[in-house]
Amino acid sequence: MRAFFALEKVRVLVCGGDGTVSWVLQAIDRLGEHNRFSVAILPLGTGNDLARVLGWGPGYDEGNVSEILGNVKAATMKKMDRSAFPTYSDFKSSCVC
Repeated sequence: MRAFFALEKVRVLVCGGDGTVSWVLQAIDRLGEHNRFSVAILPLGTGNDLARVLGWGPGYDEGNVSEILGNVKAATMKKMDRSAFPTYSDFKSSCVC
């Protein structure tokens, strides 16, 4: 991603499942470049919970890749917040069960 630092704004198309999306978002976090990179997601993996929950459709259906890229280019960007949710194991040591 550092190769794109010369550009003011970059749209990244992430093709994969939840793990791939998470990996790319973490890389952007490490670079501290949230305002430079916009991320579009094309669900391809086996775990597409994010795309399913947000109603983005089932994923790639062997359609025209040029059309997909055109849609990404024309898309309106919306900011989303990423949050961490505690799990049971986070509370295990302090939980009286």
